[in-house]
Amino acid sequence: MTKKFQANWLFPDQRIVSQEIPVDIKGLSLQLKTQLQKPALGSSESTLELTSKDLSAQLHIAEVSVDHIIEKNVGGIIGRFRVQASCKDIVLNLKHNEGHFKVVVTPRVSGTQAGALVNSVDLAWNPGSWAYSREFLCAGAEGFDAILRAEVEKIANDSASFVTPQKDLLKKYVQDYLQNVTLDFSAPRKLVVARPDIDVTMKVQEFTDLGNAGLRAKGIFEIAFTRIEGADRTVLKLDGESDVQASEMASLRLPKDFIKVVLAEAYRANTWLHQLSSSQLPGFSTVMNSRFVQFFIWPELMKYSKSAKFNFDVYSNKDVEISGKGLQYQVKSQMYARMQAPKSGSYIPFMNFSLPFTSKVEVKLGNGKAQAKFANPNLGMSASYDASYVSRYSPSKRFSASTIRDRIIDGLWGQTVSMSLPKVPVAEGLSLQVKKLLTTDSADLVLQMAP
Repeated sequence: MTKKFQANWLFPDQRIVSQEIPVDIKGLSLQLKTQLQKPALGSSESTLELTSKDLSAQLHIAEVSVDHIIEKNVGGIIGRFRVQASCKDIVLNLKHNEGHFKVVVTPRVSGTQAGALVNSVDLAWNPGSWAYSREFLCAGAEGFDAILRAEVEKIANDSASFVTPQKDLLKKYVQDYLQNVTLDFSAPRKLVVARPDIDVTMKVQEFTDLGNAGLRAKGIFEIAFTRIEGADRTVLKLDGESDVQASEMASLRLPKDFIKVVLAEAYRANTWLHQLSSSQLPGFSTVMNSRFVQFFIWPELMKYSKSAKFNFDVYSNKDVEISGKGLQYQVKSQMYARMQAPKSGSYIPFMNFSLPFTSKVEVKLGNGKAQAKFANPNLGMSASYDASYVSRYSPSKRFSASTIRDRIIDGLWGQTVSMSLPKVPVAEGLSLQVKKLLTTDSADLVLQMAP
């Protein structure tokens, strides 16, 4: 997470005694530009350290001057001499990677907005890290320009002597700047999902600062399935309250039936269609690679190259049935598939399948991906050639549905299907990726997340 930071800080005029001569420094200002970044999110510490990246700075001094009366006793005669000298319009630029800027803040929450209370500000640079943007010109009493130059060099080479007296002022400047920098959690935020017919919106309704235990937001996910007309509104709630568990990562808790209800809606009858290549179907490639196997179980494939890719449109006119909770489910579906064959650079209708399917499904999440593992799959199969294909190509009718089915089942057993999960947009410029999935004692789901 990074945030652009820039400032133009003015400092009060200063009077410094150098070699018993008072030196006035006037019109002192410092311009900063950087990116404040936090390397990780989710630490259990109550403070947040923001460090600078690509720090650039310019120091401007309007005038360094001496205007002083010197008294000297010469041969018993006291002489009074007025000494005047000045150096004006001094500009120094910080060299690349020669300085650092750090802000330590404590998160401060109010309603659905989070701001920050500044604990400390650290600004420093290395000796010799400033370059003059133009020639350093002084005027006035000869010899005294060396005193003025020495004071400017002290600022350039000793950051502590300059910054330490200004710590409180720097802290105020940064706090004033952060007054207008807040994370607003109240605005609805859309998640980008793989299917364009599904809209997912997250809304935070309540935000609570729990001190060392972290921050807790309560809200809702609204999921709309745009291909379903007049769908009933289903409201899922968490199973009671739960204590916030200490963790190195942020976490998102969802109701126990969330996966089951969302999948059931996503696979309603006549609302979905998946397009697959034969290379994605377990067991099919072994049939394509053996003419011997093709001769006995599916001789029509012998008319095609072993490397030929067939397309499948998979759909259903019946609702999928899902039971279970947490990370274990039983799925039952009546699916259909339209198989298309490659011909002369395009695809033509080939075969049609009816595929009643049941399986246990184990769900896992890791590194931003959802994984569904099939256990005990059971697949029925009946098939027939498309009428247009029969009329044009008079295919061999021999087709061993049971053998093909068994090969697909063998491939499905223990097979893991992965899908990338969308990032959760917590606030502007801050999104979290799901890293791990856990369950509570009541079977509610807990998603652990990090940037």
